[in-house]
Amino acid sequence: MNMEENALVKYTFLKLLLKEFDLHIKEAEEEKIALAKQCVEIYDTPEEFYEKTNWDKDNPEQSSFQYLEENKICRRIQGKIWYFSRIRWEEGLKKLKN
Repeated sequence: MNMEENALVKYTFLKLLLKEFDLHIKEAEEEKIALAKQCVEIYDTPEEFYEKTNWDKDNPEQSSFQYLEENKICRRIQGKIWYFSRIRWEEGLKKLKN
């Protein structure tokens, strides 16, 4: 079941983005919804997040998991670590405007 087929899944995803990452997307903004889906990565543990993204090496002064949660970069959702790439989001928005 995916968002295109199920309004509840789509609604839940949009509410999650708003609550956890302060990202407001309207239900009719299909291109932005598709972009947001591309910006989310889900990891099992913080260690896996660090290993796969190299965040702690690229951003050593901002690498504590507390910092990542407080700044809504990563969130713990149902036992997983959700990461929302703001860089990918901003770059994607620029492409949508062109």
